[in-house]
Amino acid sequence: MAVAIPCYNEAAAIAAVVADYRAALPDALIVVFDNNSTDGTGDIARGLGVRVELVREQGKGHAVRAAFKALADHDVVVLTDGDGTYPASEAHRLIALVEQGRADMAVGARRPVAGAGAMTLVRRLGNLLIRSAFRILIGPGNTDLLSGYRAFSKTYRQQVQLSATGCEIETELASEAVARGLQVVEIPIPYHPRIAGTESKLSAVRDGARILRTILRQSWRLGPIKGVRTH
Repeated sequence: MAVAIPCYNEAAAIAAVVADYRAALPDALIVVFDNNSTDGTGDIARGLGVRVELVREQGKGHAVRAAFKALADHDVVVLTDGDGTYPASEAHRLIALVEQGRADMAVGARRPVAGAGAMTLVRRLGNLLIRSAFRILIGPGNTDLLSGYRAFSKTYRQQVQLSATGCEIETELASEAVARGLQVVEIPIPYHPRIAGTESKLSAVRDGARILRTILRQSWRLGPIKGVRTH
């Protein structure tokens, strides 16, 4: 089992994130996929004894694809962000779904912690728009299409064909599952604010438009193939 952490300028959070996953999954290989950070994120991770893979092509999609390639031999790969928003203690639940054969992709559906300001109203509305467009054009994917917390089986990673370069990667992960009839199971997880000192790299307008374009492109490329089961 392995934990992949795509990172871009998460120096303020990466030590805490690594510590949390080491405590939650002491037997897992933890790999930071450093996407050209300029704040020393990679150096901090190396100093903690963590394996660091430099991803020179800029964008989260490149980092995720690099993770799938580098960790191809592992039966289960957990994907999480390096900002501390996803609790490592929930990883066991995602992994169990894959190990039990109940899911090819287990998704942590974000439930923002009450009163913590983990997700703005604009992002909530944007997520609703994206989910509606996905359902109409592609099919019934998981409800939290943009969650960055997932566990993948080897079957999933061997079958999908990914091309996304940026934040639209999560949408592509969902559409590939629908198109290929892969089993998806979604469970609710707490979603926390980013660790102090880090900042979001997303732009609601720019990246929202990229995600919608990805839905349109995937709809045309894959066709409205349905049949994935979500829970």
